[in-house]
Amino acid sequence: MRKMAMYGFVLLLALVVGNAIDGIADDKIQGGGKLKNAESIAPAIQFDAYTHDFGRIYSGEKVIHKFKFKNHGDGELIIDKVKSACGCTAALSTKKNIKKNEEGEIEVKFNSGKYVGKIAKSIFVHSNDPVNPKVKLVIEMNIIEEVSVTPKRINFGVIRMGSSCSANLEIKTLPGSKIKILKVETNFPYIKLKEKDKGEDALNYEVALRGVEEFGKFNGFIFVHTNSEKKPKIDVPFNGEVIGDITYYPNKLSFGTVRKNREVKKTVIVTLVEKSIEIEKIEIEPAFMTYNISPLNDDSRVISVHMNQGDFTGTVNGSLLIYSNSSLQPEICIPISATIND
Repeated sequence: MRKMAMYGFVLLLALVVGNAIDGIADDKIQGGGKLKNAESIAPAIQFDAYTHDFGRIYSGEKVIHKFKFKNHGDGELIIDKVKSACGCTAALSTKKNIKKNEEGEIEVKFNSGKYVGKIAKSIFVHSNDPVNPKVKLVIEMNIIEEVSVTPKRINFGVIRMGSSCSANLEIKTLPGSKIKILKVETNFPYIKLKEKDKGEDALNYEVALRGVEEFGKFNGFIFVHTNSEKKPKIDVPFNGEVIGDITYYPNKLSFGTVRKNREVKKTVIVTLVEKSIEIEKIEIEPAFMTYNISPLNDDSRVISVHMNQGDFTGTVNGSLLIYSNSSLQPEICIPISATIND
């Protein structure tokens, strides 16, 4: 009798455990079904093509391409943003929310501007697609110039006041293009342009710099005018610096905003370009400013400017005056500025 009872208990326990296992299995199946169902209603972005090659285009030409895409998922596709690399612009040209099987477009505009050679630019499309939240699109092209200039920029470097220098500017046109150079000019008064020699597809100019009457850095442009519709004008930048017998840095002293009764210091580096030049005298104002001068090396001096304004508050506008035996720069004035608060 006891054996029969034990057998019945074991049988009952087996049935209970079996039902529990079946229940867990059913839950897993149902859970998997729910997961599968959740995945099936997700959006899925897919483009017809992820790369577009414009082929050969001319410098200065503007091109446009539309990347088409479709929502192959069951859920609603939402385009969050479209980001493009420097040099091109990209934007969603259709609606932001794309339903199942609906299509959209990303319009990409590129201005070749001053680019030359083989170029590739990337565009990134961000969406709520769980598998591909960030899609990369690429545009490619080979940019050629109808008119090219060499060099692209002219750097005259550092020249002494009263001296002159020159550079060569070569202008080439694409063979067989029938592009003509109409005019080469500049609005910088100290540069003279002279045509040196002219070939069928090339033109050389001498760019001569002389007679600059101001110290310091200078810059400007040479303008090349053509009959090209894509690039009717080419700007060639130039720069340089004219120095005299003395150079100094910085060219002004700004102490910024300081509190009263607090001593502050700034320094000026003065270089004597001509070895026969000497600093004869230094003056400084206002009266609560002082200075001391010390050698940095054989050619340079350090002028330390100290400001101890005491109880003074307000705006300071002063100057550091450097006198020398230079005929070009007998007096150098370095402005001083500061704002003193309580």
